[in-house]
Amino acid sequence: MRDYSPIDAISEILADVPDLVFVFTPDGRYLYVNNAAAAFLGDDPVQVIGSHWRDLAYPAEVMEPLQAWIEQVAQTCEAARYTHTTSEQRGSRLMDVSLTPLKCEDGDVYGVLLIAHDVTDHVKGAS
Repeated sequence: MRDYSPIDAISEILADVPDLVFVFTPDGRYLYVNNAAAAFLGDDPVQVIGSHWRDLAYPAEVMEPLQAWIEQVAQTCEAARYTHTTSEQRGSRLMDVSLTPLKCEDGDVYGVLLIAHDVTDHVKGAS
């Protein structure tokens, strides 16, 4: 039987979740991306970790609203939920985005968990 640390176990569980799972620092650096998120970004997760979204040349019109939400969640320490449209290069997908602050033992926020679920087909089917 393999010995897991809690972080390894969570990382392994999240790796194959079909939703896009990211952890950002409050200033917009990637701390974690799961396989679906890495595929969506079109980048190797190893290259993404530690980078700021601006360093990776992601579209500002898509990323700036996300950055504002990340900062708000980090500042208020309250979870939030939004609907967000991806860039044209991603086919303008409609995403249901939830953000959750991640706190240190002292209560400071070190990151924000962002989970995005594609709801485009569901919304189009309801119209």
